[in-house]
Amino acid sequence: SSSSVKDYKYLSYSDIIGRLLELEVEYPQLVEVYTTQERYGLKSAGTCVDQTGKSDACKVYVIRLANKQTYGPSTPEVFLSGTLHGNERVGPTATTEFATLLLSMYATDRWARRMLDTRAITIIPSANAIGYHDNTREELGVDPNRDFAWDQRPGECMQTIAAQSINEEWRAHIFQLSVTFHGGDHMISYPWGDNLHCCSPDKYTSPDATAMKALTDAMQAYVGRFDGDGLYKTGELNKIIYPVAGGMEDWAYGGSWATGGVTCQPRYAYPASRTLYNNSTHRAINLLVETAMAKEPKSSTLGTSKDVLSAGGAHVGDGHIPRNIRLCWILTDMVQPWVEIVNLDALPTQLSAGAEVQLDWEAGGAVKVDEAQIRCVAPGKATGADACLSSSSFNHLLWEGGERAGAFTSKLTVGTALAAGDVLAVRVRIKVDQGWGSDARVEAKHGPPQSHFVRARTDVSYRAVNDDQVITGEVWWESEEVTIKVVGRRMSPYKVK
Repeated sequence: SSSSVKDYKYLSYSDIIGRLLELEVEYPQLVEVYTTQERYGLKSAGTCVDQTGKSDACKVYVIRLANKQTYGPSTPEVFLSGTLHGNERVGPTATTEFATLLLSMYATDRWARRMLDTRAITIIPSANAIGYHDNTREELGVDPNRDFAWDQRPGECMQTIAAQSINEEWRAHIFQLSVTFHGGDHMISYPWGDNLHCCSPDKYTSPDATAMKALTDAMQAYVGRFDGDGLYKTGELNKIIYPVAGGMEDWAYGGSWATGGVTCQPRYAYPASRTLYNNSTHRAINLLVETAMAKEPKSSTLGTSKDVLSAGGAHVGDGHIPRNIRLCWILTDMVQPWVEIVNLDALPTQLSAGAEVQLDWEAGGAVKVDEAQIRCVAPGKATGADACLSSSSFNHLLWEGGERAGAFTSKLTVGTALAAGDVLAVRVRIKVDQGWGSDARVEAKHGPPQSHFVRARTDVSYRAVNDDQVITGEVWWESEEVTIKVVGRRMSPYKVK
């Protein structure tokens, strides 16, 4: 993180708008800011004082983070909601400071750069704009987290601009992972959490339970313990909190495939057709994060930007904002597996046949690497063992005790069949998290996994489409290619480091 340490403070409705607009000016290639009123033609709920000090209709601001030059139809999408309940105050500041930190590190930090180059992050810091502005739970008397098109009466959903705003974003994308921030408890929880799946383990266990548990366990450790609250509890919503009708969590996960969806016909002019969903939009793993027992923890506990990405609980300056920045960070990383050769500068560009070379590589976007291989191809000459011999059998956790694994080392020997002038193309490839799709997983009796997050890494035949966005299942994830020129045969036993 940057050399100047800042104390985190609560950002007001107008502070957040000002910050988002500043970020858009400072990072035009990485940021887009708009309101759901202008983008989707939604109405406004209530009157707010904006960043210029003027009273105006409350607006729901959205910030999209993605490198506009590398973004494409298959870029994986993450969603962050700062608050549905306006008096639960940590989320809006945490999501806004996460965006600020990530953008500020883009130029200097490899991890930050990879996230912005290879992912798209949609953030709505305060979907309940009037509630956040006025520090009240509801939006003009309606609870937004009982207002989604799920396990609810058709006349009692999509009444709030908060729910409509999130609904429009979900119709427009394919989100794989999502967080909805709340306050008043202390947990990272996941579906099921409605009345339909209440309240025995047999009912509340979803077909993606193994992945949800592995993901939240890794997040729990990295986020860390703080301020006497200890670690976030984790588990199914119906196990560790209580069932709700019209909640965002189950809607976001089950709306495209499970029983529970409803077509909303609210009293306000919001068309029922907007809650008819295709097979792809609502298969996200959407985590409910309750940030603290207090809905508005003391300012002195918000923390500072010092060592903000260090695993939590042990360092000076940690607090409610840093730990939830880490939560957004690891979630964004997890959305898609990656592997990168990190000792490129030290690799020889030419080698004799039979010589040995060491590859150092890092991986992420996963909880566990099941298998790792070095793939070598000498175009027109050889593949596999003829091109190179390598050793890499694997079974490694990428996150342990809140710490991210460092670089792994694999060795390869240039194939002896190769001759001077041949070119060897080398990649590291990994297979990850295969247990999440296994028939042996505990929840297999509830059927195959249904989330994009699981299917995209365990099922090569998987395909999901929404408008121009697409998810295609992969089982092997490859690094960039390194090329090595072969210069004759190895005569004596020496090593190239």
